[in-house]
Amino acid sequence: MSPSLPRRGAERALSLALVIAVLDCVYLSWRYLALHGAPSPWVVPHTGLCSWTVGIDCDRVLVTPEARAFYVPNATLGLGFFAGAAHWWFVGVRRFAAHRRLLALTLAFWLFVASLFTLRFWWLLVHLSALCPFCPWNHVFTYVAFVACALVWRGEAPPDADAHTPWRALAVHAAVSIAPLILCNALWAILVAQGLVDAGPTIARW
Repeated sequence: MSPSLPRRGAERALSLALVIAVLDCVYLSWRYLALHGAPSPWVVPHTGLCSWTVGIDCDRVLVTPEARAFYVPNATLGLGFFAGAAHWWFVGVRRFAAHRRLLALTLAFWLFVASLFTLRFWWLLVHLSALCPFCPWNHVFTYVAFVACALVWRGEAPPDADAHTPWRALAVHAAVSIAPLILCNALWAILVAQGLVDAGPTIARW
């Protein structure tokens, strides 16, 4: 079996995990904002795609203080992170093909950090009176993406010793990849400041 086959499989797993995580967070972010619309919700509560029963209902979870575990909504935090991770990887491998190993290593590091954050989210989920069926999958895809990214990194050959690393271009790429995290949560803050969205309760303590 060619050594490139496992690497290609890992790349597909990484790409799929990032895409699904982004789509999942898009839905959860929209639902969070809609449920907290001011002066009244923009949608009818308990009618979402994952409002299945009284005990299995994303809407019930999204209005709890636990849905803002780190002050900003968990959903927009996840959306900003995964959108940035997707940009770092998908755009990066096209622009910096010779530095795929560095791209994979950097992404794997931040996916590992995100995996640590999910430990807090798991603890919160098991203490809620309702289950959000879409939320835990994001944590699972974080682990899938981390493992796949680590495998991609291992499968990539180190660059030549004399290969030039475009640090300035990579820094710009990193800044653009961080931007979604800032923009998603800034949008939420602006909507709250304008009175279009209620911030909702939070368990964060400053």
